[in-house]
Amino acid sequence: MVIVTAYDTLGEQGLRQSLKTTRSKAIFLEPHLLSLLNKVLPSAPDIKYIIYNTDGLEEIDDKDAQALKASYPHIQLLSFEDLRVLGQSNLVDPVPPKTDDLCAIMFTSGTGSTPKGVELTHKNIVSAGTSPPF
Repeated sequence: MVIVTAYDTLGEQGLRQSLKTTRSKAIFLEPHLLSLLNKVLPSAPDIKYIIYNTDGLEEIDDKDAQALKASYPHIQLLSFEDLRVLGQSNLVDPVPPKTDDLCAIMFTSGTGSTPKGVELTHKNIVSAGTSPPF
């Protein structure tokens, strides 16, 4: 599974670009971003799952959730807690990645142009985490 980062500072166009170019199947976001996602989803036909954070004090807006469900009935809207319970009841054997497998695609801010994704392997991530500070 590859992680794609799309920070809210990328804005609507940046989010649209990151979802479209990576053909992401799922998105994890803060509840307040559901209304923005509703604007972007027409350009992201591969999205099948929307998982919203339940770790903070922020509640999901029922109006935004209902709008998403009505417009995109093929997309499953889950809380992070729903996802955790689902995973706990459907355990599978882990498949460790190889060092050169893609781990993440991090999108730049796109200042002056369209945001671009930087591909990082598992080796890149481990190396960055174990390198001495500069």
